[in-house]
Amino acid sequence: MSRTFVLSLASLVLAVAGLIALTAAPRPAVARQPDKKSAATFEVYKDKAGEYRWRLRTTNMQVIATSGEGYSSKRACQDGIESVKKNAPDAAVEEKESDAPGGGKD
Repeated sequence: MSRTFVLSLASLVLAVAGLIALTAAPRPAVARQPDKKSAATFEVYKDKAGEYRWRLRTTNMQVIATSGEGYSSKRACQDGIESVKKNAPDAAVEEKESDAPGGGKD
C-alpha cells in the first residue's frame, strides 16, 4: 500500500470516529423557546364568587380544560396551572365505566 493511501485511510477513520463521538455524546436539554406560540393558552380570571379560576383555550378559542375549583388567591391559581403543566404532559388515559368516583364499581 502506498503511504498516501494509508494516511488517507487513517484520516478517514479518525473523521468517522470523531463523528461517532459527537453524535453519541449526550446533548444538553434544549430550553423552551419563549417566542414559540403554544397551541393553547391558560387564562386566569375571577368568577362571580370572587374566586380565581383558570381555563385552557386552544387557538380557535375553545375551552379544553378548566380548574374545576375556585382558588382564594391568584398565586394559588397560578400554582394550580404549574401543577398541571408539571404533572400532566405524559399522563395516562384511563377509560371509566361511569362518572362516579371509583369508576362506578361499588
